[in-house]
Amino acid sequence: MVKHLLTLTAALVLAASAQARIIEAGKGQTWWGYFNESDFNTRESLIGTGSAMALMAGIYIPANHESLKGATIQAVRVYISESVVSNLSDMKIWISREVPNKVDGADYVQGNLGTITANANDFSLTTPYEIGSEGFYIGYYVNSSTGYFIKCGGTDAPNSFWVGNPASNMSWQDLYGNGFGKLAFQILVEGATFNNFSATAEDFGPDYVVQGEESTVPITITNLGKTAITSISYTIATEGGDVTPEKTLPVGNLAFNSSSVINVPFPADEEARRHKKTFTITKVNGEENAAQDNSAEGEVISLTQRFTQKPVIEEFTGTWCGYCPRGMVGMQKIHELYGDQVVQIAVHSGDLMEISAYSTVIRDYVDGYPTSVTNRHWIADPSFSSLKNVMSVVFKETVPASIELSAEWETAEQKAVIFNTKTKFGYSEDNTKFGIAFVLTEDGLTGTGSNWAQTNYYSGMSTSQAGTDMAWWCGQGSSVTGVEYNHVAVAGWDLRSGVANSVSATIDATEEQEYTYTGNIPSTSLSLIQDKTRLKAIALLIDRTNGTIVSAAQTTIAEDATGIGSVSSTDEVPAAYYSIDGRKLTNAEKGINIIRMTDGTVKKVLVK
Repeated sequence: MVKHLLTLTAALVLAASAQARIIEAGKGQTWWGYFNESDFNTRESLIGTGSAMALMAGIYIPANHESLKGATIQAVRVYISESVVSNLSDMKIWISREVPNKVDGADYVQGNLGTITANANDFSLTTPYEIGSEGFYIGYYVNSSTGYFIKCGGTDAPNSFWVGNPASNMSWQDLYGNGFGKLAFQILVEGATFNNFSATAEDFGPDYVVQGEESTVPITITNLGKTAITSISYTIATEGGDVTPEKTLPVGNLAFNSSSVINVPFPADEEARRHKKTFTITKVNGEENAAQDNSAEGEVISLTQRFTQKPVIEEFTGTWCGYCPRGMVGMQKIHELYGDQVVQIAVHSGDLMEISAYSTVIRDYVDGYPTSVTNRHWIADPSFSSLKNVMSVVFKETVPASIELSAEWETAEQKAVIFNTKTKFGYSEDNTKFGIAFVLTEDGLTGTGSNWAQTNYYSGMSTSQAGTDMAWWCGQGSSVTGVEYNHVAVAGWDLRSGVANSVSATIDATEEQEYTYTGNIPSTSLSLIQDKTRLKAIALLIDRTNGTIVSAAQTTIAEDATGIGSVSSTDEVPAAYYSIDGRKLTNAEKGINIIRMTDGTVKKVLVK
């Protein structure tokens, strides 16, 4: 998840004193929010950084909201977990047209709220807030002596969960699309207009539909009407093409003010390309949809085939981090469960195993340790339970491409690795932006001395506190020596966006692209590597438009270095020529050429 930095506007600070209590909606009033209590039935959890700190959490209400424009906010409702309520203090309510750089920099701040209680906490606003034509953020600030304390639930919905505290060096983040659900927060509005049958849909995609299969696209719908939604009717229009006949889907029982992800069947297009689509909700429970904005735009890419998903978990850790053993255990148990079906990379920071190649990735994705990012999209605590939940989602996703990898040492000195990739896409498109990044990881790194010792905050904890997975660490001291560190990133090349020109801008579903890259291992990495037989070579296919990892491959490095030789005149025939920097050549040129033979082997040849 990329960090979001936004701008501060002028501020007006107000204060009031109130006790938490339940406020019943009066005449013309409605409790509204992206979150609904029924969301707890789907998912209920707490998030945080793993450390005691203050956080600001909120929602965004966009300009000219069709149901709320002209209404006033009379009160807010903050849901607090019973397990953490005694650890919270100094709660404040804030409202701001821009996310503030500190709580007292918001346009409206209300503190001295009194006792914080478990479950729903309702606070009347001293000055009711009129919702105008501009968008704004509203939420709360709270200080915590525990690491996970912001309550959320249900499925993700746009605008429903922002969190941050720039004053504590945690930039604002929009958590939509990261699997955390919605912030458990509501507002009491007066003068809002709600119809009985009204539903909106959020823009979607790009998503993938495999030709010849029945594929579905997840679309988030929200019930703006007073009546619970049990079904919707819809049409799908293709830009420059036809509109499908109206179809009806059951929804379950979607309550007012609630959102849900429904899987909508999309027909595959004849051309394996990107297609713009418009999804329109025509009816709600068989009645005409009253929503002003009843359509959502999206892109669907038709694929010629289904590719195997190979998730990439990047776990961010350090020997100085006392809670990072949780990630070590999580990664190990994921490896035991999935083996090489999952690519695992342990990215160290602030210790002897740190490499500079990962600095830009850390800058853009990491706000605290330990943490993990899967496919540069799903951010999660690296505990086994959290990682397993992410894998259950990721393995169901359709991916648009595959990548194969072989690797060998350039020379017998083993100071550079030749990566040979084959990439195949399931669709055709011009002017794409993909790149391949390369990583070396090593298992079993270990050492003596305090710099290699792992700090352990689980020392002396009971398994009821730390979890049964952490039992071994609970029995160890506060600094553990002799630890073997696995999946450690020891070298990398163009890890943020991939090597330039490693994938052609024009992709063709009927062609396989080949690319060869020589990675010269930095001297610092050569000093870090302990056993070259325990190295793994990894290739990451990255979508440069959004930074996500599309596909990946990993392999061991061939033990026998071929060195520089000459082409055999027997049965083997050159199939392709490459320069030493990976450019594909028409014929061999003067200097060192990398030649892929018809039998699949790769040789380096010096042409004089």
